[in-house]
Amino acid sequence: MRLVAGGTMPFEILINILSGVLSLLGVGLFSQISNKYLNKIFNRTFKTETYSEKLVRLMDSLGKSSAELDTVLTELAQVANDREKAVHTLEQKLNDLEFREKELKENVQALENVPIQVVDYFAKLTSEGERRSELRDYALFGAGVVLSTVIAILLKIFGL
Repeated sequence: MRLVAGGTMPFEILINILSGVLSLLGVGLFSQISNKYLNKIFNRTFKTETYSEKLVRLMDSLGKSSAELDTVLTELAQVANDREKAVHTLEQKLNDLEFREKELKENVQALENVPIQVVDYFAKLTSEGERRSELRDYALFGAGVVLSTVIAILLKIFGL
């Protein structure tokens, strides 16, 4: 074998160059693998989060919280509207009851001024009228039965 300047052989030079290139490739490959896999394993082992992962997690949490807040606000608005309608309805009923109370008070005041004898006489007249009306109702009913029977007999005689 021939010696090259510096006392090394060409084969050794080639091996040194190849080993240097392979070392560079190995370091680059290791660097990529370590960044990709070893960092994830390390982060899982020690529960550390990268800033981007933390930001993504926080943004997801913020989105969920915002959606829940929107739901709560919608429900609060609906409850407020329902309460407003209920209050409005109660106010209307209260106004109606106040008006009715005023009418009844006026009627009571008017009746307080009427003597007891007038009330008794009015009750007596009403009860007599009701008895007469009862007799009249029975008479009209009986007459209707008799008249319908007579008409049915006449129709049968004439063959209709």
